[in-house]
Amino acid sequence: MIKKRQDNTGKYWVTNEDYYHQIIAEIRDYAIIVLDREGYIRNWNVGAELIKGYSTEVIGKHFSIFYTPQDLEDNLPSTLLGEAIVKGRASHEGWRVRKDKSRFWGSIVITSLHDSDGQLMGFIKVTRDLTERKLAEDKLRAYASELETRNKELEQFTYITSHDLQEPLRKIRVFAETAKRSAGNAKTLSAGLKRIDAAAEKMSALIRSLADYTDLTSGGAGKSDVDLNDVLDEVKARLSQRIEAGNASITANQLPVVKAIPLQMNQLLTNLIDNGLKFSGDKPMLTISARVVEMSELLDTPAHLGEGKYYELQFADNGIGFDQQYHQQIFSIFQRLHNGQAYEGTGVGLALCRKIVENHKGHITARSEPGKGARFYVYLPV
Repeated sequence: MIKKRQDNTGKYWVTNEDYYHQIIAEIRDYAIIVLDREGYIRNWNVGAELIKGYSTEVIGKHFSIFYTPQDLEDNLPSTLLGEAIVKGRASHEGWRVRKDKSRFWGSIVITSLHDSDGQLMGFIKVTRDLTERKLAEDKLRAYASELETRNKELEQFTYITSHDLQEPLRKIRVFAETAKRSAGNAKTLSAGLKRIDAAAEKMSALIRSLADYTDLTSGGAGKSDVDLNDVLDEVKARLSQRIEAGNASITANQLPVVKAIPLQMNQLLTNLIDNGLKFSGDKPMLTISARVVEMSELLDTPAHLGEGKYYELQFADNGIGFDQQYHQQIFSIFQRLHNGQAYEGTGVGLALCRKIVENHKGHITARSEPGKGARFYVYLPV
């Protein structure tokens, strides 16, 4: 409240300075904080209490308490003060931390204050809560990214219908013509019919794979707590014959419990393990590990991914590997880097993995070198 002053005539009046301080104190849309030369809080307004959640107990504390652990590790508070000293002001946007440890997106300006001799007195820090704007922008980016993904899928489906599905059809027609001309030659006729059957089976497999891919639905429907250790045991049991036949070993540390669609988590692990077995030579060795990482630790982070912590699941094998320049191409539907005759499959497995991970608001990428195995990284929100 503004204090009225009484002069020697008995009249009450208010100074411009009093008005100024009261206006600052009662502004509610901006957090206005007075810092000393070292960055310790000396005063602040109602807006700062509303935005940051602290009361008078914050006086005397360093303003770095509002910054995330990553910002503190990067020494951001000191960097901003240094910039304000040199340039007169510093601005920044990023996640800030409230008293209750929740986060908000803050736009800040720090201005240096000087006395009449030009000596540094301290700083004024003004913060605005732009969380709603940030979330709206993130949602728009996510929508744009999803739209781009859908457009790429349409392009891939066009290619599939014009090439992948046409190729076995052409073979069927050629072998059918050969069979008709060889009606009197039982051996040639039998060979032609076998080739027709093989081409038809390949086309059927492609259609089934395409159906599996398009059947994957996004969103949270059917999500529950899924123990990935149990999922891994199920997948290993189902692939046990193949694992034993290839003398393969699959080891894993403790995997997390995630909020997910159970069937899709089963498909995800199945396809990644199947990929590791397929492209490994004698005695395939697959190692699965898990850890919790910060957003900043993700590899090849897409712009639309949400803030927060992520489970990193790493699937490492000792297989033939691939050239790193193709690490995005391998997740495209029906894209194969290796000869289809040497390595069976339709080229849909990793595309399914990507779609499943994206359904769960996550991310998948890979690292490899030819002849040195491959490492697939799956990131799922904690």
